Amino acid sequence: MRMRRFLSRKLTETVDIIDYVRTHLTSIIRPSYIRRRWSGDVRLDGAKRVVVFNHFDMRGIIHEYVEFYLKELKKQGFSIVFTSNSPRFPEKSVEKLKPLVSVILWRRNVGYDFGAFKDGIAEIPDPQALDMLLITNDSMYGPLQDFAQVINRADPVEADLWGITDCWDGRFHLQSYFLLFHPQAIRSPAFAKFWGNLPYFRRKRWVVRYGEIGLTPFFLSYGVRCKAMFPYRSLISAITPKVEAYLAATSDEADPVRRRYVEMIGKCLRDGVPLNQTHFFWDQLLTDGKCPFIKRDLLQHNPMAIPYLHKWQQLIGQVSNYDSELIVKHLQTTMRNRVY
Repeated sequence: MRMRRFLSRKLTETVDIIDYVRTHLTSIIRPSYIRRRWSGDVRLDGAKRVVVFNHFDMRGIIHEYVEFYLKELKKQGFSIVFTSNSPRFPEKSVEKLKPLVSVILWRRNVGYDFGAFKDGIAEIPDPQALDMLLITNDSMYGPLQDFAQVINRADPVEADLWGITDCWDGRFHLQSYFLLFHPQAIRSPAFAKFWGNLPYFRRKRWVVRYGEIGLTPFFLSYGVRCKAMFPYRSLISAITPKVEAYLAATSDEADPVRRRYVEMIGKCLRDGVPLNQTHFFWDQLLTDGKCPFIKRDLLQHNPMAIPYLHKWQQLIGQVSNYDSELIVKHLQTTMRNRVY
């Protein structure tokens, strides 16, 4: 059994090395994976705020929740470079996007979000002239709060690179569904080096390692100040006393499902095991922190089996004027054998 595990591990490592080398060679031979490009109605040249927005839908549909987010971005003065990694991208989607965006790139899903971000950034005439660059995607619903306040919260005096949330799984990093670069980050040598040298990885594990997790420590190593609006350490400092109080005050019989879940959370907090706050603490982020987003994967798949997720619409209604029917409509078209 040990020999089998050893051989399996070595085989995986060998395949990873071969794939890594192939990826780098392919990136040299083929610099991008763009299928088609369309111009939108919004001017990109001379823009001071630009967002690269990545999208994925099996049918290439621009859902209403995505359209809402794009309109909020436009209201805040962002010119939008819209990238889509979808297998199909119908003309109907193109026509819906044109009034909202500057550029539409339909590309092969090579490199996942980070391949799309790389291609989108390459469309910007002069990134160093920007006051603000945002990279984001359709992996969350929102914004649930006043988006102007969200942008203003990303104060360039406090940090050069902002995320909504951070994560300590693997190593400390800002979660890449929302990364806002101020001029100090854009003009840092880290910016050109990171995006210029980033290969179009075909395997998701490499994208996570060198993109999602790798970006923040890379920028930190160049002296770029990185900060989350909702830091994990601040969240667990506030939650830990509540967890301890709950466990001390309740018995197993009161609500066994909730108690087992809280016990698991408590053990992770005591042992320093990092948790993904957008899943495990989604409700605290919404109610206590007024977080502007809720993760789509949480409601679609609930991969960590978080209990009582059915309360999501009620909680959003308590803290936000966001039309939660936009979420319901999307879930109705994508959910299979699950409902919240």
